[in-house]
Amino acid sequence: MTFFDSVLLYFSAGTSAFMLIAGGWVKIRDWFKAHALAKAEEAAAAAKAEADKVEELVQVRLKQIQTDAAAAPASTATSTSGPVVG
Repeated sequence: MTFFDSVLLYFSAGTSAFMLIAGGWVKIRDWFKAHALAKAEEAAAAAKAEADKVEELVQVRLKQIQTDAAAAPASTATSTSGPVVG
């Protein structure tokens, strides 16, 4: 084997190794991206669930306030000379 053949062999081996490493890194990078995207979607779903829970509590409280307001008398002030018309 001549010097030129040895150089070509080493270059070919180095290039092949680089291509394998680079291809593997792309797969690893894509896996991390997909994993991060899944985590972000989970966090968004959890935040939406929490917001929906709070909104439900607000609606219950609002309905209670409306019910209490509807049951309240038309006027609460009184006078010694007669009822106050509001």
